[in-house]
Amino acid sequence: MTVNDWSSAKNRLRGATWLSRLRLNATRSHAADPHATDPHVTGPKARDSNIISPSAIRPRAIWMVAFLGLVPAACGAQLSQNAPAQPAASPQLSQAAGQSSFDGLIQLAAADQVAEAPAGGTEPPPISSPYGAYLAGIVAANNRDYSVAAEYMLHALRADPENLELAETVFMLVSADGRREDSVELAQQLLAKHPDFALATVILAVDAAEQEDWEKADEILAGLPDQGLSSLLSPLLRGWIDVAKGDADGAMDRIASLQKTSGFGMLYDLHYAVMNDVAGRVDLARTGYDRALGTGAAATLRLSWLSGNFFERQGDNQKAGEIYGRFLANANGSTLMEPLLERSQRMGEDVTPAVASAKEGLAEVLFNIASLLSQERATDLALIYVRQALILRPDFDMAQVLLGEIMESQGRGREALAAYQDLSDESPFSWMVGLRIADQLQDLDQTDNALVELDRLAAERPDHYEPLFRKGNLLRSQERFTEAIDAYNEAAERLEELAPRYWSLLYFRGIAFERSDQWARAEEDFLRALDLEPDQPFVMNYLAYSWVEQNVHLDRAEEMLIRAVELRPDDGYIVDSLGWAYYRLGDYESAVHYLEKAVELRPQDSVINDHLGDAYWQTDRRMEARFQWRRALSLDPEDDQVPLIEEKLDKGLELAPKNI
Repeated sequence: MTVNDWSSAKNRLRGATWLSRLRLNATRSHAADPHATDPHVTGPKARDSNIISPSAIRPRAIWMVAFLGLVPAACGAQLSQNAPAQPAASPQLSQAAGQSSFDGLIQLAAADQVAEAPAGGTEPPPISSPYGAYLAGIVAANNRDYSVAAEYMLHALRADPENLELAETVFMLVSADGRREDSVELAQQLLAKHPDFALATVILAVDAAEQEDWEKADEILAGLPDQGLSSLLSPLLRGWIDVAKGDADGAMDRIASLQKTSGFGMLYDLHYAVMNDVAGRVDLARTGYDRALGTGAAATLRLSWLSGNFFERQGDNQKAGEIYGRFLANANGSTLMEPLLERSQRMGEDVTPAVASAKEGLAEVLFNIASLLSQERATDLALIYVRQALILRPDFDMAQVLLGEIMESQGRGREALAAYQDLSDESPFSWMVGLRIADQLQDLDQTDNALVELDRLAAERPDHYEPLFRKGNLLRSQERFTEAIDAYNEAAERLEELAPRYWSLLYFRGIAFERSDQWARAEEDFLRALDLEPDQPFVMNYLAYSWVEQNVHLDRAEEMLIRAVELRPDDGYIVDSLGWAYYRLGDYESAVHYLEKAVELRPQDSVINDHLGDAYWQTDRRMEARFQWRRALSLDPEDDQVPLIEEKLDKGLELAPKNI
């Protein structure tokens, strides 16, 4: 897919309006690139704000997601007529259900993520009251414990089976939870009432296709409305059914409309190629793959995988190797394609088709949609689609990995771990997924198990530094600094040279040195990291702040911090460092200016409030100074800082800093 194609497709998703706004927006970010960020910097001198916290703020909220074409336009009136007094219908749902149409191919309504990982696997305690079950279901859904939420909501629905709004909510829950039988049963009920309910249509079509009842699947899909996401789904899904029925020409006619639709050229080229490949039309498949690869943009993982697989099977190992090699060169450290590149270089090996049947082609469509939705943080809906892909193709490794990624992005650590652990050890993704398993174990406070997993991965691939790098980060997060240094040293030994993208290895090792009172070695690593990545704001901040604390190199520290603030003006820790440097230099007015801004950016940080109190004192704002010190004491300062702050509250600051 070209850059413009992706941009257009994403803009269509971003143009979405919400169907229901029961939940507040929230996101969970896990650093995908360990060379760029790290979520486990710890300690009082961890001044790099955006890499301290392992996750963003994730307020609790109730689950509900839908999009144009998947919610019937007539539903609003029907629901308002049938809504019982108890359980009470949500007014947001009732209002939104009556919305009819929006411009664009994809109009998506999606509530994003919630906060904490649910316990997972818990049996819901019995509740006799349907209304109580409804409320308990809301609480469980709020915690993204879909299994428990579905049980409670099903209980409520059995007491009020004509409540279509409740049935729709339960349908979404059981579909997201992967409960196929319940999902199919509810889809049948909902579709009988509203034939234009597209998501129910897709669920029933997948059920028929899984049983290879192609006529029934096609008949069901014929009911998809020609609007919204259905205008993309219908030609692709029905095109693959044409392939299953032996009508490859019909499939080409079916998907031809996508070629003219801005934003979906890549999907057209990809499925044109794979459909012809499965149908045995090699020349047309080759044309499709060449066209998809020839857009000028870097090929995606899936395109590289499918096209390389095709050319290997045609005996063109050189071209396959070039495709795999280009992906590796552009993937910044990804190792996924290495086994495929090595296989292409050995020549003569039997290669199994990456997509071997029409059923697997249908799974490919659903996986593509789930991937796009996941990228746009419509993860609840993406979860439903990826589960449908896995129904059609249970051994679909990429879909299984995506399932884990979605769980992880939603803060559902235990379920993400289970999804990753379900991947076969024989999968080419198993080593990469092992790194994610270690991350999840760490997030679940299973440090010893995480270390065992990282050691296993390091032994399995002795030429890769990544497991040892992550081991160092984990140990550092536990304040086991000496052990962290050993792990970083081992990681560095595996690198032929320290390329610029490895600046973070030196940076994090430098932090471990500094925290273990080995400042000379820490300073050396920070300076070497800046040689690799000049103007790196986190490194400049940590180094310059350390100099300020030691009252050395203050002029150079000031220069570094001014530059760091220019690069990250909204980072409270970096702004605080500059303010504290001015304090050390005796420029108290400038210190107050930056420290006040730092407190605005990080109002809950004890150190920053303490710094501002000191600056206020030196500018004769004594009452404000004492207020800030009291506030600093209330914000859980480090134990060794408590008596120092208390002494300032008692006696004030008698002397200016010694270097002034």
